[in-house]
Amino acid sequence: MASNLEAEVIDVLAHERGLPRERIQLSDRLLQDLGMDGDDAVDFFMSLHERFGTDLTHLQEHWSEHFGPEGMSCWNALLIIPLGLVAGLLAAFAHSTFWGIVAAVAIFVAWVWVMHRWGPRDRMVPISVSDVVAAVEAGEWPART
Repeated sequence: MASNLEAEVIDVLAHERGLPRERIQLSDRLLQDLGMDGDDAVDFFMSLHERFGTDLTHLQEHWSEHFGPEGMSCWNALLIIPLGLVAGLLAAFAHSTFWGIVAAVAIFVAWVWVMHRWGPRDRMVPISVSDVVAAVEAGEWPART
């Protein structure tokens, strides 16, 4: 029966992510490997609950440890203002849109490098497809001990 549940969970996940079911492995992590975050994760788990009746109370209690909010992070939002200002000023002083675009791209690349090197680390606790299958089999998300 576990094999049937695995296939059904993978079917729901494939439908929600718009992926071929062959692309999804039990070891795949929802956020890190399949890119499921924010509203996509909410929709997936709602579909899971509706289809299997799995109690997700314990997952909801620790939701922010597994998934982030939908949209842009605060760190990346901080990039928009200086990027626009510097690019606009350079374009105005150089009388060239080209140099404004070059400046914007350079600042963006530098920002990505800085955030990757010294920015906040990814502290999200991964949830694998096999974790989801186990919860469906048990009828509830496991409580933390």
